[in-house]
Amino acid sequence: MFIIFFDVVGRYAFNSPISWVYDIVAIYFLNAILYLMASETLRSGSHLALDLQVRLLPQRVWSLLQGAAWLAVAAVLALACWQIGGAAIRSLIAGEVHPGLYEWPVWLEKGIVAFGLALLVVRIGLRLTRFCLTGADARVFHTEDAHDAGALPPAALGEAAGGGRAR
Repeated sequence: MFIIFFDVVGRYAFNSPISWVYDIVAIYFLNAILYLMASETLRSGSHLALDLQVRLLPQRVWSLLQGAAWLAVAAVLALACWQIGGAAIRSLIAGEVHPGLYEWPVWLEKGIVAFGLALLVVRIGLRLTRFCLTGADARVFHTEDAHDAGALPPAALGEAAGGGRAR
């Protein structure tokens, strides 16, 4: 934010913008904001979600379908992470850069995306693990903290008996 602030001040107060700000914001910052926050967005439930519950299905069947869907999502994201991570390594080895006044490395951009997807896969994997530990209780997919929702016993979260969780 400071970089953008100083660029705006330089542009409008002194008619001298910082030449590399647009590139770094467009190439790196937007990817970092989007992909590195995806896992946290899922954790806090701040994402847009379409929750279509088939009312004719028994709760157990619906829970198992949700578990299968999240497993499929994790598999697709893991594959994307693997592919983009490989592309980042190939870009690093090849010395690939964005053309322009400044030659920004492409591998860093791809690495940010791969790392963000990896974080999201880990988050979904943790939720799938909780899902299995709770006997297919689908509430773990819809709450920020499965313990507070009553979905998990304290021992399943690794808490000491009687101890609270640090936030």
